[in-house]
Amino acid sequence: MPRPDRHEHHGRQGGRGRGRHDRRPSADERLSRFLAFVLRHHPEEIGLELDDRGAVDFETLLERIRSQPGYERVTREQVERLAASGPGAARFAIEEGRIRARYGHSLEQPIRHEPAEPPPILFHGTTPEAADQVLAEGLTAGQRQRVHLSVDTPAAREVGRRRCDEPVILQVDTECAAKAGVRFYRGGPAVWLSDDIPPECIMRAQ
Repeated sequence: MPRPDRHEHHGRQGGRGRGRHDRRPSADERLSRFLAFVLRHHPEEIGLELDDRGAVDFETLLERIRSQPGYERVTREQVERLAASGPGAARFAIEEGRIRARYGHSLEQPIRHEPAEPPPILFHGTTPEAADQVLAEGLTAGQRQRVHLSVDTPAAREVGRRRCDEPVILQVDTECAAKAGVRFYRGGPAVWLSDDIPPECIMRAQ
């Protein structure tokens, strides 16, 4: 069976916070990670082909998931509930019989997002070491297709805590970035995506 956790990456920010992944994941967490693995990173591992928005037929996805050891009894209701609440909330969208990951793609295949007007300020949580690099060189997507930003400092801090215990919160002046040609895309309720952001539009949050 493909192992979703081995492909989860955290960019150049470095190590994760200690002790956060010691406990055994719940069934919902395992399923959420598996969905992220195939819809964000490796659909080919279970024979899926995504469209230009990263979506696939829901029933086809269920059929392919159930063919994997340990996931034989996954139901439509489980996946629908996961997309609406729990560990998968806001990561996945189900629309017109198709399901997709909203953000986080590392596929070679470009995923189409519709540009949208962002809030004046967005935030990014990262390690102290990476923060210094971002302030000097700008914010880039790294292995993923888009830069990931948060709508407020609590959300950015939660993201940053996946990488270290005391993250640095950076803020992005979206008007400055837009003038530099950066486009923004809505990723989810608490997530925005963007093109690479130049350093002059980034500062430490107060």
